[in-house]
Amino acid sequence: MKGNRALLFLVIALIAGGLLILYFNYFGKDYEEKPAFQQEKKEGPKGLGEAPSVAEEPTAAAPREGLDEVFGEKETEVQPMSREDECQRIEKDFREFFAYLENKDYIKELELGEDLFSYFRKVISSLSSQPPLPAGEGFNYDVMIQNIYHLYRTLGLKDLKLIKMIVENEADAMEVNLALFYRWLMSGDTCGREEGLPPTLDITYRYAGYLINSIGGRAYLFRRGTRLRLLLTYYCILVIHEADKEKLNSFGIDIRPYLEPLADEIENYHLLYFRREYAGRLIDLKNYYAKKRSTS
Repeated sequence: MKGNRALLFLVIALIAGGLLILYFNYFGKDYEEKPAFQQEKKEGPKGLGEAPSVAEEPTAAAPREGLDEVFGEKETEVQPMSREDECQRIEKDFREFFAYLENKDYIKELELGEDLFSYFRKVISSLSSQPPLPAGEGFNYDVMIQNIYHLYRTLGLKDLKLIKMIVENEADAMEVNLALFYRWLMSGDTCGREEGLPPTLDITYRYAGYLINSIGGRAYLFRRGTRLRLLLTYYCILVIHEADKEKLNSFGIDIRPYLEPLADEIENYHLLYFRREYAGRLIDLKNYYAKKRSTS
């Protein structure tokens, strides 16, 4: 009996000693020495131009050139370009992008059989020749089915693989590249077209409407990563807005329900460098349509 008591006291002493050691090693030290997961981060969100943290932001550089046109801003110290100079710059930037991709190993491995820009021209031609219907699914079941399979029926496997590889390998520069594509797509009426490029605003509008207003298009978007989904939705809205201003919104697509929810989601998604500019532009559009509706 005495032996059992002695063993019990020994166990209690060991437990007490362990607790004391734990207390002095953990609670007896300064706050900074506690495990990292115990420390609260009290910094506010990074502003544009501040160094992004590794946990919150992409690692690639984010040059602002070319994004002012998207946000509707112009640097005051820069003299405005003539229309001809602006068109030349857009075309030069666009061609240089494809020249840059041409030297990538993952592009060479696809063995396209021709230069990348010529291949891209054929992809755009295929998409332009069979544009989707961005509305009417609720009245016609066949339209819904066609939209669900549209991209896979219009493009070949190699086309889809090429797009997928570019998106994956150029993810760090996604914001700048999509801004470049948007400027190029919108330049057709101002700068003219050569051999069907860029496609007409009506074709671009149909695809923008397809992506955000059809079951097939939205399903495609939601299978992409969050950053790409948000950016594509943002630019689709800008395209539809431009079509609406030019009275080319032939399917009557209403972007107003998307504006505020998308602005909130973008502003809270820290993997976008220019999230505040995107969100601000969307709120500007919301105010534009609210004013337009009140005066009509």
